[in-house]
Order: sequence, then structure tokens, then C-alpha cells
Amino acid sequence: MGEPRASGSTAEPDPVPTLKERVNILSNQVVLLISHFRESDNKSVEMASPNEEVDGFLSPKEEKEREEAEKGKARLPKFAPPQPFDGTMKETKSFVSSLILYIYGRKAEFPSNESKIMFALSYIQGGKAQYWKNEAINLIAAGQEPFKDFKDFITQLEAQFGDPSPKATAIGKLKTLRQGSSSVDEYILQFKAEASQTDLGDTRVNRIFESRIKSRAI
Repeated sequence: MGEPRASGSTAEPDPVPTLKERVNILSNQVVLLISHFRESDNKSVEMASPNEEVDGFLSPKEEKEREEAEKGKARLPKFAPPQPFDGTMKETKSFVSSLILYIYGRKAEFPSNESKIMFALSYIQGGKAQYWKNEAINLIAAGQEPFKDFKDFITQLEAQFGDPSPKATAIGKLKTLRQGSSSVDEYILQFKAEASQTDLGDTRVNRIFESRIKSRAI
């Protein structure tokens, strides 16, 4: 006699997944792992943020001070940009001074000699200076260097358009300087500014100043 069969239905074995099904299962697991790692990285970044750690622990006054400090980091000094320059001799000194003040007052915006020179050239407009500018730009476009550096640019600019005899001009202005409607303080400052452009000694400068004071008193 054969062995008696167990009562009830016999459980069938689980079907073996096909190769395609195994690949799909593995792909889904990889996607889940990547998603998990991304969430973990985001949480780490959020926890590492110093600003978020500080939030909630500062008083309103301290929070306001922190915000003002953050705003202050992005602020740059305000300097008036140069006025356009057309090559007029009497305006050369003022143009050069305003260029230097603006560029060196905002150094972060002009990291190289090229950036300084190109900025300066952009403010040379019209008049005889326009031809000088065009020639410089043509040389730059051709791969040449018309200026060694920004200092050389200023030297060439002053030689081309500045006063050929600045010391003699300054001495002449000292001898003819009048106070006019200016205050005494303004007159003295103007006198000192012109005197600084000469090679006269203190004795001669003082004599000129005293003579101008006496002539005004008469």
C-alpha cells in the first residue's frame, strides 16, 4: 500500500523570478538607496549651516545687529565716477585724479592692469582724445600692448594731453592768484595746492603768499 496523503491541499513553491524581474528589483533598490543618501546629505548641510544654528537663540536686538553686519559686508564705498574726458588740457589733472580715486577706492572691481586701463578708456569720449583712444583700442584688438601697465597709461595720458610745463604754470597762477569771492580758508587751500606743483622752496612760496596778502590789504 502507498503512504497515505496528508489531508488538505499541498502548498506550491514560490515561482522563481525571471532575470528581467531580478534586474527590476535591483534597480528599484538602487533608486531607494540613492534617494536615502541624498536625504542624508541634505540634512547634514542643513545641520552644518551656522546661520540656522544661531536662529532662535538670538534676541531681537542681536538678530538685527547680525543682519546689519551681513548687509555691511556687501557694501562698497561710494565714489563718483570720472567725468568724460575729451582731451582738454586744463581738465587732464582732474580726470587723472578722479580715475585714480575711483579705481583704487574700489580695488575689488579692478583686479588687473587691463581692467583699469579699459575702464579709463571708456571715459575718454570726443574731442582730440577720441583719436588717441581709438588708436589704443586698435592696438589692443590686434594683440599688442600700447601700455605696460596702468601707471604707464597715466604717464602717456598726461604726456599727450597734460600741461607741458606744469611747474611754470603753477608759479604763474601763484603770482596772479586772487581771493575774489572765496573765503580766506578757500584761498589758502588753493594757494597751497598750486604751490605743491612747483619746485619753489618754502622761502620763495612764503614771500609770494605775503605779497598777495599785502596786495589784498591795500
